[in-house]
Amino acid sequence: MRVLFAVFPATAHLHPVTPLAWALQSAGHEVRIVSHPEMADTISAVGLTPVPLGETVDLTAPAPDIGPRLDQVTRALSLTTDTHLWEILRRRVLPALAKYFPAEPAAAGHRDMLDDLVEFARGWQPDLVLWDPAFPPAPVAARVSGAAHARLMWGLDYFAWARQRFLERPERAGAEPVEDPQVAVVRPMLERYGLEFDEETLLGQWTVDPMPARLRLPLGVRSLPVRWVPFNGSVAVPDWLHEPPKRPRVCLSLGLTARERDKDSEVAISDLLDMVSDLDVELVATLNSSQLASLSGVPDNVRTVDYLPLNQLLPSCSAIIHHGGYGTYAAAVAHGVPQLITWEEGGDAMVTARYVTERGAGLAMDREHFSVDGLKRQLVRILEEPSFQEGAAGLYADSLTAPSPQEIVPLLERLTAQHRS
Repeated sequence: MRVLFAVFPATAHLHPVTPLAWALQSAGHEVRIVSHPEMADTISAVGLTPVPLGETVDLTAPAPDIGPRLDQVTRALSLTTDTHLWEILRRRVLPALAKYFPAEPAAAGHRDMLDDLVEFARGWQPDLVLWDPAFPPAPVAARVSGAAHARLMWGLDYFAWARQRFLERPERAGAEPVEDPQVAVVRPMLERYGLEFDEETLLGQWTVDPMPARLRLPLGVRSLPVRWVPFNGSVAVPDWLHEPPKRPRVCLSLGLTARERDKDSEVAISDLLDMVSDLDVELVATLNSSQLASLSGVPDNVRTVDYLPLNQLLPSCSAIIHHGGYGTYAAAVAHGVPQLITWEEGGDAMVTARYVTERGAGLAMDREHFSVDGLKRQLVRILEEPSFQEGAAGLYADSLTAPSPQEIVPLLERLTAQHRS
């Protein structure tokens, strides 16, 4: 069958889907990855076939103005502005969806992702479309072309949570009617092609979910679990990595997204490096040239590398310090490495950090109360107390209960046969 993946234009969204795309391709299926033009080389580099459509998206540009729509969502979902879920909607869900509002009327020379994607789908005729929940044109193109379609998650399903919360909201007597905020995003796309709204437009015919069962939100969506097999790219393995470390090795990772979007770390990198200068450890910090340029010096027991995939580095590590992203979390779980997570209120890292600490697989520190001395004490505990290694081994064992990408290929084949038109 022909399988089309539709991916939001960020490496952090591509890497989680790569193992499943490989599994389908290795099983003999034709696979294409559609995204914006700037992702073409990155997709090719992971051994998959890109379909560049639409226009380049500047992820460093200010997010679209979602103030009025956020106010609408807040009222519709009966949220208060100090909740974690409200922050997720403000920072992630609505800004991502807002990028795909059709240009009406389209500017001269404008290449609309929706129209490009529909045209490609009509020509290529995919059997199955697996789409990023931050990529709302994909289910429209799937319906137009008659393909089966499913969401492919890369984190907690706040999209379905918001939908469920809206549908379950209590009707208040005398309350003003509130437009369904998620339907308002996709309706113009559907109307452009003469389609009516249905719930599958927002939630897919089913959802492929790599999140651990204990981390998932309590939702009623039809879900196909799959193991998160970490993929972080590949480079030539450096010589020093062939030898076992002479002292405990610690990885410091600030995340791909922060590098790609040129975000400054809320914690000074120099402070993090100096923190280990008197410890009997080897710190490997993945820092690019701009991050290195901000440093006046590097301690003798710190090794800096521009980029080294975590799946190559982590097998030799005794701990990892990171920002709480799901991709980094999953890589640490896959290699049984205890985690030290810095998190901020309202972000996804808060959920990850709490889960890791509850399972005894690491420690965490709220960035609002961050201190270098406190982080250092936590790192020493993780390295010296065997219970954290045991907790990390428990998380790894849990991850093996979910089927691998290869194991769900037959299920995807059957579901596609049932749902395509």
